[in-house]
Amino acid sequence: MNSRERFRSIETILFDMDGVITSEEEYWLAAELTVLELLYSKQFVGLENDVLRTVLFKPGRAVAVNKFVSPKFIGAIKSCGINSNWDLCFFSAAIYLVELLFTARASGILDTVADRGFTERTLQDLGAALPNRRKYMEHINHASAFFFQFFKKLKKETAAPECSDPMARGALFEKGMNLWLAERTGIEVPLFTRGNEFWELCRTLFQERFLGDALFEEQEGVPRVSQMHKDGLIDFEMPIIPLRRIIDALGLLRDAGLTLGVATGRPYREIMIPLEKWGLLHFFDKDRIATHREVERAQQSTKGESLAKPHPFIYLRALFPEMTDRQLLEMPLPIAGADRVLVVGDSAADVLAAKAMGCPSAVVMTGVSDLETAARLKALDPEFALDDVASIKDLF
Repeated sequence: MNSRERFRSIETILFDMDGVITSEEEYWLAAELTVLELLYSKQFVGLENDVLRTVLFKPGRAVAVNKFVSPKFIGAIKSCGINSNWDLCFFSAAIYLVELLFTARASGILDTVADRGFTERTLQDLGAALPNRRKYMEHINHASAFFFQFFKKLKKETAAPECSDPMARGALFEKGMNLWLAERTGIEVPLFTRGNEFWELCRTLFQERFLGDALFEEQEGVPRVSQMHKDGLIDFEMPIIPLRRIIDALGLLRDAGLTLGVATGRPYREIMIPLEKWGLLHFFDKDRIATHREVERAQQSTKGESLAKPHPFIYLRALFPEMTDRQLLEMPLPIAGADRVLVVGDSAADVLAAKAMGCPSAVVMTGVSDLETAARLKALDPEFALDDVASIKDLF
């Protein structure tokens, strides 16, 4: 069966957003500037570098230093089924902190961090324990001297047959990060666990950076952590391809009678801003927009099980708006009528969620950062591979 024949049975299309419709550039910049703040702000580690301090405190539109979050590392994270920008920020910061702990290993800071974890105070203590605060940290990529061995081990272990599933690779990545911490510093406490106190600190600083001061307090309902003023990067967010091409494609799909929905890990308010600003919101069924808000609510009824992608919950919530969270969590998979639903995303997590539901998937290459990631994504055998979201028109 060719692509056009497969597409004819589709009645509903569920779109991921980042890397598909919205560009991820501002998100990656927010992650990079969050790592920069953790390392160079005096509120945290307080490394010294005049150029980076200038970038950190610059008002208005931020300057991209293209240093702390590399395309190689983004590809490594995504190929492991880790699809959260908060996780990207968290693990990027973790890499640098391991190296700083190694540098300060002659002091008593290792015991302090092992006992208390990474907090605002222990990060300050780490900075004070460094023999020299004037440091220009090396860029994370496969050639980084202090991280090369970790990448080498990770690549070898995730190539094993039992790690063909990106969910298994995701768990292995987190485990490997903590083993790397133990190997470099002797700290055997798993400090780099998603959802812990340091992860929450990274998430909060990231949200402050992306939303800006006013919108952060409005959306999050909690005081800011950072002592510095931040203008929101969300104001500079752009569509991933020219907007007119996205409008043409979505208009064609709606005119053809298809139902369109959104399933994204982003918070509700964040995704409403670009959809309204770009005039795209009316293309989507208002009851079929599922976001982090819905995942967070449903998460409260589970026993610690993550409902983030690649768990299919976010797509099920968009597909069946009339059902309760409990009904969705207990729904037998694959779902009935799965061949009539298409999932459009840019990551392994999206393809895995679609496969769990029994639905066909289309991957767009606009969210893929390197050839190795693209190869791993195609190895998951999605039904459609598209240059960009507008190319979906070619399936008619």
